[in-house]
Amino acid sequence: MKVEIVLNQTITEPLLVLHTNKLTPELAALMANLAEPQSLGLAAYTKTGIVLLNPADILRVYSEGKRVFTKTATNCYLLKMRLYEAEEKLGGNQMVRISSSEIVNFNHVKGLDMSISGTIRLSFNNGEETFVSRRYVSVIKKLLGV
Repeated sequence: MKVEIVLNQTITEPLLVLHTNKLTPELAALMANLAEPQSLGLAAYTKTGIVLLNPADILRVYSEGKRVFTKTATNCYLLKMRLYEAEEKLGGNQMVRISSSEIVNFNHVKGLDMSISGTIRLSFNNGEETFVSRRYVSVIKKLLGV
């Protein structure tokens, strides 16, 4: 793919024009990504204040009790939103729902153990583990092409 940037002082707002012979899924995803407003990050709460998390750093988002937490490689944070709101905000292909109470970032998944009948155990790069509920096993298998 060729990329060309033309600087024009008379233009007040950036305009992206893509010339192609056919619309591929990759181009459609690129257009959708460019059209979305870019967020500063996910606001997470600590005991001392608010931290803006980069979505790429998030391992998992889960609900426990009536609260929603997010986990990075080193810390756990409180989110003041519902799980479905966090799922919408994070979006993207890497964030996948694995149960009614958990979403994981597949970019941080080290391995999958399917030896347990009817479920999948996910291992993260930092050594933590979680389980895919039976209801979502077929979704994960389809995602992985298994």
